[in-house]
Amino acid sequence: MSIQVINVEAMQKFSADEVKPIMLHQSEGLVTLLLCLEAGQAVGPCTMTNRVQYLVLAGQGQLNVAGEQEQLLNANSLVVVPAGVERTLLAKERSRVLAIQVP
Repeated sequence: MSIQVINVEAMQKFSADEVKPIMLHQSEGLVTLLLCLEAGQAVGPCTMTNRVQYLVLAGQGQLNVAGEQEQLLNANSLVVVPAGVERTLLAKERSRVLAIQVP
């Protein structure tokens, strides 16, 4: 077995046009993406077939779940969204977020 070390900061790429998820790792149904959002950019609304854990590495955002529940997210916040639930992630300021899809 070998380990993989990924420098997340070195992988970051921001775009003024759109959020482009960066694949950091994928294996056995586990997917780890890096989302680099400029202030005002959003991901979603979308509904995933897997649970998704969002870990805010830097910045501040808002997660809207099922069109009703809003949660303010700051750096070092972790939120877990169940499979099949619609969500939208909106950056309040420039943000880096790990999105980990768990089967």
